[in-house]
Amino acid sequence: MADHVATIAPIALPEGFSANALHCGLRKDPTHADLGLLLCDTARPAAAIYTQNRLVGAHVQVCREHLAKSGGLVRAILVNARNANCATGEQGVLDARECCAALAQRLGCPTEHVLMASTGPIGAPLQKDKILAKLDALVLGASTGKAHEFARAIMTTDTFPKARTTTFAGNGSQRRATGFSKGAGMIHPNMATMLAFTVADAVPHGGLQAMVKRIADRSYHRVTIDGDTSPNDTFVVWGGGTEVPAAVFEDAVTSLSQQLARLIAADGEGLTRLITVQVRGAATEDEANHVGRTIGTSPLVKTAVAGLDPNWGRILSAAGRAGVPFDAAKARVWVGEAEVYHLGVPHPEREGVAHAHLKNNKEVVLGVDLGRGTASADIWTCDLTKDYVQINADYRS
Repeated sequence: MADHVATIAPIALPEGFSANALHCGLRKDPTHADLGLLLCDTARPAAAIYTQNRLVGAHVQVCREHLAKSGGLVRAILVNARNANCATGEQGVLDARECCAALAQRLGCPTEHVLMASTGPIGAPLQKDKILAKLDALVLGASTGKAHEFARAIMTTDTFPKARTTTFAGNGSQRRATGFSKGAGMIHPNMATMLAFTVADAVPHGGLQAMVKRIADRSYHRVTIDGDTSPNDTFVVWGGGTEVPAAVFEDAVTSLSQQLARLIAADGEGLTRLITVQVRGAATEDEANHVGRTIGTSPLVKTAVAGLDPNWGRILSAAGRAGVPFDAAKARVWVGEAEVYHLGVPHPEREGVAHAHLKNNKEVVLGVDLGRGTASADIWTCDLTKDYVQINADYRS
């Protein structure tokens, strides 16, 4: 599946931003970077949302503190892989603060203008000395041409780096936004169990904070792999420069984030199929989202797809346990173009076409119409295979 999405166009950073990545020793493989940096020439506005898990990684506390103290201004984001710095007590928080302070000293900016994010196995002390020893090289080597290297450095069980660039018009000039994300397992709203960073050379009228949650709700909160959420999930939107209409900025970053969310689903651990769950006929968008997430996390639905079985009963049953009232006699279910259940009547004669859709496509569609209203949502997920079990059984080995 990774071959389908791994080849991407060159990633261009917005004006004023640079990036770098290198190996500091957290990973065993010296050819794979494990420390990344996003850097801006000046402190610019940023906003973030975080995991809803009650277990919280150390960097989440530090990011909250720094954004509150700086008034939302950020000069740099430091990211390490292969260590979540989570469930490490007060020492973990102190270690994250020390890394931020050391980077700020090299940049000549206040400590609160630096954010940090960590990803990897939970519970091990952060080997901060390895990070601190590489900060000089990390800063000196930052350039506008290393966006792809940054995307690769923040990977965990990902099989390919996830980055996209988009352009949009703003006050008569062309603006750019570039997004990065990582995640392949422990993926479920809220957040979508991942790290994600979007940088832009524009800022919306009215600020970023209220907008970030809406963007996530239509992108990262619509992807699910396994129903588990991480303690370290963080989504940062960071922009500056030209002010543009809020709707223009939000539309551009939402579209960019949806592309990245699909890449996360397309890289689900052990997958053979990317699944789009289409929910139609809901009373509200929130209702449609909830039903889609319930279907998308159903092990029975996901294993049926892995087995190329168009088992519409599992789809309808998952929708039925979502807690949204609907009349099954008014519902419809489809697999690809084949409507296998229509207004209370099964259509087994169409299951051959549905099976062919699952067999012949790497990106497949499952759909349900609840017959309640006009609201809709698409949720992105993947099938569940024995390889998922193997990957997670071996994760710390």
